[in-house]
Amino acid sequence: MKTKVFGTYNGKTVYAHTLSSANTEVTLIDYGARIASLVFHGVSCVCGFSDMAGYLADKDYHGSIVGRYANRIAKGKFSLNGTTYTLACNETARGCHLHGGNVGYSDRLWTLSDFGDNYLTYSLFSPDGEEGYPGNLVISVTYTLENDALSIAYLAKCDADTVINLTNHAYFNIGGVGEESVRDQTLTLYADAIAEVDETLIPSGRLLSVKGGAFDFTTPKKIGKDIAANDEQIRVGGGYDHGFRLFANTPCARLHSDKTGITMEIDTTEGGIQMYTGNFMTADNPFFGNIPQTANGAVALECNRLPDSPNRPEFPSSVLKAGECYTQTTTYRFYR
Repeated sequence: MKTKVFGTYNGKTVYAHTLSSANTEVTLIDYGARIASLVFHGVSCVCGFSDMAGYLADKDYHGSIVGRYANRIAKGKFSLNGTTYTLACNETARGCHLHGGNVGYSDRLWTLSDFGDNYLTYSLFSPDGEEGYPGNLVISVTYTLENDALSIAYLAKCDADTVINLTNHAYFNIGGVGEESVRDQTLTLYADAIAEVDETLIPSGRLLSVKGGAFDFTTPKKIGKDIAANDEQIRVGGGYDHGFRLFANTPCARLHSDKTGITMEIDTTEGGIQMYTGNFMTADNPFFGNIPQTANGAVALECNRLPDSPNRPEFPSSVLKAGECYTQTTTYRFYR
């Protein structure tokens, strides 16, 4: 592992740590425990910024670990054990809580607690009441690069019952960041249903079958084929921004670029994946190499629980009981 200074945050040094394998190089930074860069066979496959100024201006969580609850919670409220908890409605346009609140884990400086030649572990303490969540939560996230596969293993424990939903928010473009629209890339997604959402992108509680429709990626399909289809769920999302229920985990998804010949497969222990096609990724904040941000310039494939699960008893639970362990592992495997 190679380490260098990346910048500063709140007066503290932020380091960049680089892991390498035969054909892959991954750079991670302490701020948000982020994937800042992933290069496979010379192709930049993950969006990122060249300095801290870029990340501090970023509003799209690029490459970061998000939590305590990734995705949206309706009206910033949930009940647990008879108590209602109030969270920040930081996605003000939709009146909901998003990705952990005003200062989520994406905006925290994580501690490098362990490392080796091909792995590193970040740790974080999230105190009781932070962003409105109950319980003191201790988290570790381990990145391991082996045989051109990047695995992310999550471990967390809390001293009180809480809700938790962690994921990594990398935006992938395996045709090369700035080189190809993800509309031109082929996706296979082993999911049989999506969580129907309303105008605020909050689930209604209904699961809609994807069979034969715009959300059906059970057989390989170009992402752009139905991204502007005459479909109510496409309209409210401005494209794809939905939680999919998985029916397979190894792999749960496969992404391919004809341009580079690169394929990325995803394995996960989670039962859901949020697909977001960067529909509004148009910020005036260029990526490394002064690459402009463009709509559909990348796709986020976030393995986690379905949105608003704390308020949806019909969805798989996101409750972590006091003293129990939350675990999750997701692996991104690259081929050419």
